[in-house]
Amino acid sequence: MSKALELLTSRLLEAEDRAAKMLAQAQREQANFQRQLDALNEYRQIYSSQMTDKAVVGLESSHFNHYHSFIGKLDHASVQQQKGFQQAKQQSEQKREEWLALQQRRKAIEMLLERKAEKEALKQLKQEQKLLDEFSTFRFFHRQDSAS
Repeated sequence: MSKALELLTSRLLEAEDRAAKMLAQAQREQANFQRQLDALNEYRQIYSSQMTDKAVVGLESSHFNHYHSFIGKLDHASVQQQKGFQQAKQQSEQKREEWLALQQRRKAIEMLLERKAEKEALKQLKQEQKLLDEFSTFRFFHRQDSAS
């Protein structure tokens, strides 16, 4: 049974490593979505400021419509990017939970193996003590017999 638990621990460790790699990938994807979202929002802010600055000095209606249309497209792209970010965040959290579950299972089995090893060591110590006691008893009685 111990060999089976050791094999299971080994397999769980491999699965845990794969899950950790998948978690890291999901976190990178989430960070990429966030960076792209931040860039879109920054670009929208810059473009809106340019439109406002030009409107103060006078802006033709066709240019205003162009700015307004482009800002609308940036807003739409931002909404789509936000949805992508939320999906990536959800995926990242799912991968994190999977990794934690595997880690918890592995640690539980390792704890069982440790307890089993401790029990085995205690059993071995008791057996050695019993042998020493028997040997001491044998020597004691052997000396008694020899003295008589």
